[in-house]
Amino acid sequence: MRAPVRIPEDRDLSIDFARALCLPVVVLLHALQMGIGGDPLRAFNALDGFEPLAWATWPLMIMPVFFICGGFASITQWRRLRGHGETGAHYLRVRAVRLAQPVVSVTAAVGLVLGGMLLAGVDFGFVQSFAVRLAEPLWFIPVYLICTALVPAMSWLHRHAPWPTYLGLAAGAALVDVLARGLGLPIGALNWLFVWLFAQQLGFGLRDGWFARRSWPLLVAIAAFAYGFIAMLVTVFGYSHDMLDNLNPPSLAILALALGQVALFALLQPAIRRFVAHRTVLGVVFVFGVYGMVIYLWHTFAMAIVTAAQLLVGLPFPPVLSPSWWATRPLWILAIALVVAACCAVVPRLETRWPAPVERRTPLAAVVVWTLCAVGGVGVFLTLGYVPWTHGVLGWTLVTLAVVALIAGGPGPRAPRARADEVDAFTATARA
Repeated sequence: MRAPVRIPEDRDLSIDFARALCLPVVVLLHALQMGIGGDPLRAFNALDGFEPLAWATWPLMIMPVFFICGGFASITQWRRLRGHGETGAHYLRVRAVRLAQPVVSVTAAVGLVLGGMLLAGVDFGFVQSFAVRLAEPLWFIPVYLICTALVPAMSWLHRHAPWPTYLGLAAGAALVDVLARGLGLPIGALNWLFVWLFAQQLGFGLRDGWFARRSWPLLVAIAAFAYGFIAMLVTVFGYSHDMLDNLNPPSLAILALALGQVALFALLQPAIRRFVAHRTVLGVVFVFGVYGMVIYLWHTFAMAIVTAAQLLVGLPFPPVLSPSWWATRPLWILAIALVVAACCAVVPRLETRWPAPVERRTPLAAVVVWTLCAVGGVGVFLTLGYVPWTHGVLGWTLVTLAVVALIAGGPGPRAPRARADEVDAFTATARA
C-alpha cells in the first residue's frame, strides 16, 4: 500500500492546479500566433484580427491567473522566510535568481539558432522579424520580477490597509487609461505595474481566505460585475473586445478580468481541491510544477528549432489561416511539444551546474541594483531584439552579470545555512 502524499500545510494544491492548467493554454496560444509567410518571408502574429479568437479571449486570457497564483505563492514564501528571521533582501535575491537564471540559458540557445540561420544564408529580414516574435513571451519575466520585488512592501500594505491598496491600484490603472487613451499621454506602460500588482494583491486575498469566506451568491455577483464592467468598457468607451489587445499594455479591462477570474476560481476552489487530491491528477500537476519554467521559456527555443528544420528541408509555409495552415497546425504543435519534452529532460540537468547562491547577507541596495540589471537585460531583448548580434549580446550580458552577482552575494556577513523548507516542499513530497 502506497503512503499518502504529504503536502505542506501552507500549500494549496488548487493553486498548483490552476497554474498547471493555464501553462499549456499560453504555450498553445503562442504557437498558433507564430505566423510565417509572405514574399519575402516574414514572421508575424498569425491571429491578429482573427475574430473567433478575439471573443474566445474572454475565457482564455488567463495571464491574470498567473499573477493571482503568483501572489498567493509569493506572500506564502515571504511569510515563511520572514518567520525564520530572513530579510526582504534575502527574499528578493532568492526570487530574482530563480526567475532570471533560466533566461541566461534560453536566450543563449535561441541566439545560437538564430545565428545558425544567418550563417546558413536565411534572409536577415526574416530572422529579425522571427527573433521579435520569439522574444515577446519574455515580457512576463521582468514584470513578474518587479511585482515579486514589491511583495514585502505590498504584503505590509495588505495587512495594514487592504482596501485602500486595492482601490488605490485600481484608481491608478483607471487614471493611466484616461490619460493615455483619452489625452494621448505616453504613460500607458505604468499599467504594467498597477494592473499586475492589483492581480497579485488578489492572490494575497485568496491566500488569507477572504474569498473563501464569501457566500457563493456574492462571488457570482463579483464575477458578473467584473465581466459586465468589461462589456461596458468595450461598448461605451471603445476598448477592444480582444483581451490580447488589452494586454499590451494592460488596461482596466485586464484588471476587471482578474477580479472576475479570482471570484470564479474561489467558487470552484473546493471542487478543484477534491479533484487534484487524486494521485494521477496530482502527478500531472507535479510535472507542470517542476517543469513549468522550462516549458514556458523553452517553447520559444522549440519554435526556433522547428522553424529552422522546416527551412532546412525546404518544407513550404502554408498561407496563414488557410485550410492547409489549419491542417498542419497539429503537426506544428506536436513538433514543438516534442522539442519542449526534450528540453525538460536536458535543461534541468544543465541548470544544476550553476553554483548555489553564496550564503551571505547581501545589502538590499545591491540586490535591487542587480535585479534592475536583470530587468534591463530582458528589456533589451523585448525592445531591441536578438539581432543584430550586438543587441542580443548586450541583453544576455546584462542578465548574466546580474545572475552571477546575485549568486555571489555582496559584502556582508555570511548568513545561516538556508533552512530546508526554503526548498519547494511540494517537489520533495510529490516525489515520494
